[in-house]
Amino acid sequence: MKQYLNIFFVTFLSLSIFGCARVAKEQNLSWDKAYNSSTKERFFPLELFTGGKWDGKHELILNEVSNTACATISGNERPCDNYYTTGPFKTEVNNTKIEWAGNEVSYYRRTFSIRGEEVISFFAINNSRDGLVRIYDKREPRGARTYTGLGSKFPLGYWKQGEVRTYSSRAPRTIEIIELDGPDHCLTFRWIVGEGKGRNDDNNYTFCPGRGFTNILHNNE
Repeated sequence: MKQYLNIFFVTFLSLSIFGCARVAKEQNLSWDKAYNSSTKERFFPLELFTGGKWDGKHELILNEVSNTACATISGNERPCDNYYTTGPFKTEVNNTKIEWAGNEVSYYRRTFSIRGEEVISFFAINNSRDGLVRIYDKREPRGARTYTGLGSKFPLGYWKQGEVRTYSSRAPRTIEIIELDGPDHCLTFRWIVGEGKGRNDDNNYTFCPGRGFTNILHNNE
């Protein structure tokens, strides 16, 4: 009886490993195909931001996700910080300038802690449909703020290496692609607010498939 149980366990384990390997291979193929060598463009799906599984379709759809990303700060020896992304949710009304969204705006909710205080942000596809933008942010000591949806915090859709786009907002937001398709298909981009003089107004962010947000570099420290 023990021999049969051992055979069953080994068979079950082998099938599980094979199944996981097959799923991982399919995911890698999806990310491999995100880059078009003829146009030298890469497609950034929402799943690169959320860390969720991507089916490889070049569509911007807010699929259900509940993920924890762990992001480090370059030059800082402390452990990585956890960022929790869940959703999608919908606003009751559209108080933004995201015209294509209609009467409601679909968004992801991201939370993390800084100096012991919880930060809550809502991210939606922006009005130009080429990025994710914050439409709500709550943190101490400044409290809650709402945003128009005209800027961008994360690039979506088709971008090229070194491409720069600037968005009109309360202060102009600029995104520059630093590394379009790095190791493990990770993306690194630079995000600047206005002239980028504030501590958090000029940063490099790295996001990786299956993980989401992994690193931040403050350029003006």
